Amino acid sequence: MSSTEPTPEERLDALRRQIDTIDDDLHDLIVRRTELVERVGEIKREAWGQVSFIRPGREARMLRRLNAQHRGRFPRPVLLRLWREMIIGSLCLEGPFSVAVLDTRGDGEYWDLSRDHFGSFAPMHAWRSASDVLAEVSSGNATVGVLPIPGTGGADGDAHWWRGLFSERPGTPKVIARLPFVRMPNSRAQDLDGLVIATLEPEATGDDRTLIAVELEGSEISRDRLFEGFDRAGLKARWVDSHVTGGPANLRTHLLEVAEFVGAGDERLGRLAGCFNDVAVRVIPIGGYATPLSAEELRYPAPPAE
Repeated sequence: MSSTEPTPEERLDALRRQIDTIDDDLHDLIVRRTELVERVGEIKREAWGQVSFIRPGREARMLRRLNAQHRGRFPRPVLLRLWREMIIGSLCLEGPFSVAVLDTRGDGEYWDLSRDHFGSFAPMHAWRSASDVLAEVSSGNATVGVLPIPGTGGADGDAHWWRGLFSERPGTPKVIARLPFVRMPNSRAQDLDGLVIATLEPEATGDDRTLIAVELEGSEISRDRLFEGFDRAGLKARWVDSHVTGGPANLRTHLLEVAEFVGAGDERLGRLAGCFNDVAVRVIPIGGYATPLSAEELRYPAPPAE
């Protein structure tokens, strides 16, 4: 080895100095980003007062953009987890933010699912029933709530919690996101999913799902007729859950999911109600969510074999 050629230790030191410089640059950019976020918060508070400004649609578009433009060997889930932490840290600077999480069995599964999405900084509180979570969000004590996928909550009240969203009353919570948006490789429950509710309207992202509830009275109708009605209204749907209220009117509510964004003013909702005018009482979209990133979209090169 030539005396002028750097030693391995010198080469490593040079690379580490470059990494330190990049770390300093990253930190400076985070500080600058935070200053911009604070300015955004000031403008929002002046315009709309002291309210939460969570934008799940914008967050989903941001993560999709970062995921699409990512290159190199750094794992995509880790990259997006870093941005999730920044998003929530920034959101907490803009205004009050907290999470109500269902933890019926005390096993913390939905707590882990929530923390993976809402980060290590946001205040989180566990509740034993879905009705408690709904009450916390409805009252404004919590900004968002995390609940099971409809029909999978175990106890009847928790399995059909979505009935609590079936109202046109202002301030009624809506579904605004599905978890996990980015599934972490080391999550304890790889098959666990949940929905996020908040007292705001979902927004279109370009790749969405909408949950529509249809309340019927009188004689029962088949699931095929439900699907036929959605098809005639121009909505391709899949069945999610059903709930029977009973009573003299024999009320039943069916929940279906449509693979696109359907806003409250969409004319197809009126056409859908018309398809069941002999039995329909109400047709209400109870929210929607940006389609989570798939395992294929999150794929990254495996590390080389040692």
